[in-house]
Amino acid sequence: MSIFDDPKGYLNWYKNHKVTYENERQAVDALDLKDCLDVGSGPSVFHEALKGEVISLDISEFVLKYIDGDRILADAHYLPFRRDAIPCVFSSVTLCFLDNLEKFFEEANRVTKRTFVSCIVTADSSWGEFYRDLGSRGHKYYSKARFLTRMEFMNLVKKFFEVERVVTTIDYGPMEEEVPEIPKEWGNGAFMCIKGIKRNDQFAYPK
Repeated sequence: MSIFDDPKGYLNWYKNHKVTYENERQAVDALDLKDCLDVGSGPSVFHEALKGEVISLDISEFVLKYIDGDRILADAHYLPFRRDAIPCVFSSVTLCFLDNLEKFFEEANRVTKRTFVSCIVTADSSWGEFYRDLGSRGHKYYSKARFLTRMEFMNLVKKFFEVERVVTTIDYGPMEEEVPEIPKEWGNGAFMCIKGIKRNDQFAYPK
């Protein structure tokens, strides 16, 4: 069984951390996203923050069985869409599990008409350090993850898109009380979302 074939375990984390989930959901909601392809969707945790039509794409057939609506079994490195086919490409905490980040960004740039949004837990936050420590001790998920620092994340998005907005949340640490937060523009929270806009002349992919 793949480490990603555990939708109930994934959802249970959010059920046990309802305040943190709500803070993250509000950060995604603040970006006003519509008609998105959710890459590495898992069990569609953030779909209530995505307006319009949402397509779930995941590498786990087992996980996709738990999702309602449009679903596609595919690898994030090889998105099965034509150029400019999707208004918005979205991913949340997917990047840390990908083998080739630049390949994914090339694919996201190719298939989106305009908008790209990715959210991560940053490596240089207390949460990132906590997860990396768990990974070093063999945690089921985090032992397979590679977390990005804020600067690494920003530079990667800038290479493929024009950065339009940055929204963050989760200013408390993993051992501190979870408290409701309002998402901050260009803040220092551990959960960081970057919204990029496609440069029309950047890549000359064939139609």
